[in-house]
Amino acid sequence: MHKITPPRWLLAELTYACPLQCPYCSNPLDYAAHNTELSTEDWQRVLTQARQMGAVQLGFSGGEPLIRKDLTELVQYARELGYYSNLITSGYGLTEDKVVELKQAGLDHIQVSIQASSKELNDFYCRYGVVRA
Repeated sequence: MHKITPPRWLLAELTYACPLQCPYCSNPLDYAAHNTELSTEDWQRVLTQARQMGAVQLGFSGGEPLIRKDLTELVQYARELGYYSNLITSGYGLTEDKVVELKQAGLDHIQVSIQASSKELNDFYCRYGVVRA
């Protein structure tokens, strides 16, 4: 019998909201109908509980996590709990000032996802890893 090990990584999908509204996205496009997001305090409770269970890495995702006005506060709270944290973003709304703010709050890593305007082009990028500047 295999022993169940504690979680090591937590993916926190902070919001469904996203300005891109890609037609192939797995998040609901009618996110206005899903307007009951967790509060800052609720997310802090989730982060605390996951850390107590053994999680050491944390991914902030969404939708677009930069839309959350409390993102910096959540990053700082995660740092205080001892997480290694990663922001998974489209980059929409990511300014130099925001990067500095998040870094100072304790963010360890930023992962920028490159999206395409159609499912076919996006699948091509994913399949072949093609990104052109």
